Amino acid sequence: MKISLRPRGQQHGQILALFALSATVIVLAVGLAVDGGFALAERRGTQNGADFGALAGARIISQWVAGDTVAGTDVAVRNAITLAAQANEVAVTFGSPDGPVYVRGDGSPNGFVGSGSIPPSTVGVKVAASKTWTPYFLGLVGMNSWTASADAVARGGYAASPASGTVFPVGIASSFFDTYSICSGTVSTNPSDPCYPTHMTPGNLNVPGGFGWLKFGGASKCSGFGLGMDPTAGCDADRPFLQAEIGPPSNSYGCCTGVGLPGSADKIGSLPGNKVSADCSYYIDNKIVITVPVWDIAGGEGDGGWYHIIGFAGFQLTACTGGKDIEGVWRQPIFNGPTTSTSTFEGAPLAVQLVK
Repeated sequence: MKISLRPRGQQHGQILALFALSATVIVLAVGLAVDGGFALAERRGTQNGADFGALAGARIISQWVAGDTVAGTDVAVRNAITLAAQANEVAVTFGSPDGPVYVRGDGSPNGFVGSGSIPPSTVGVKVAASKTWTPYFLGLVGMNSWTASADAVARGGYAASPASGTVFPVGIASSFFDTYSICSGTVSTNPSDPCYPTHMTPGNLNVPGGFGWLKFGGASKCSGFGLGMDPTAGCDADRPFLQAEIGPPSNSYGCCTGVGLPGSADKIGSLPGNKVSADCSYYIDNKIVITVPVWDIAGGEGDGGWYHIIGFAGFQLTACTGGKDIEGVWRQPIFNGPTTSTSTFEGAPLAVQLVK
């Protein structure tokens, strides 16, 4: 029998080699688990950055679509995307092949954001974002840089759907929005300022200062009028009923349907009767912008009066004199999409929508 003996040094070398190999495998396994999990989190964060950047840009596009040449500019779109990218700690490179671009209705590119102007036919923006970092464990084995990339498309324009949430039971004449300007600042005491409150009085004529209290409540009890109300609610022409509808918002009956759609209740009954004690202080004290129906024509008298609703708008109440008269300023809210490039009246709310 022949016995072969290996030197002790050679055995130690093999053990060290096996240990080194095992350690490398362990590092790789731990690195894939830890760094891989971190990479997934960074990928989600990058997508969030792209989403918020696109929505921020689309918000400016909505103002541009509405004809606002002061707020709706190419510079404002770029600044909005930049701020969103910084807040979400992602990189966005303007002017590069993968930089933010404007998009048309069919989704095709329509020029780079930051080129100086918003091109005609623009309905939204596409934003590509990235984030680069150094892996901790895998950096020990030569993987020194990882990058996550994501993109998103968002549209901006007029709101193509009815208002979400509660609706205040007062209709405002569409001519008000043709006459007065949007208030984008604080309520003013200067009569020449767009944020100076307008005094409005009840009336069934489409005049700039006309408004009317509306019959929300059970549609089956309102002679066919109503706007998608609580089916268990009554519809009385008195102050307690009006007060119940005014809110506060969480208690309001103001759930609404679409306007101009099959089955929608475009006509809402007028709410006559004693409204002298109606209390709007909750909205005034908290400076809440209410969503109000907008009407273009009205008809009937007394309990049979009605308003033809063509859309919704934002309005901030500043006074409510016993329910007979109201004062306030026009605010243009921005709802969630879908969006459209056309509106039914001057004061129509805007909308943004993440589409990709």
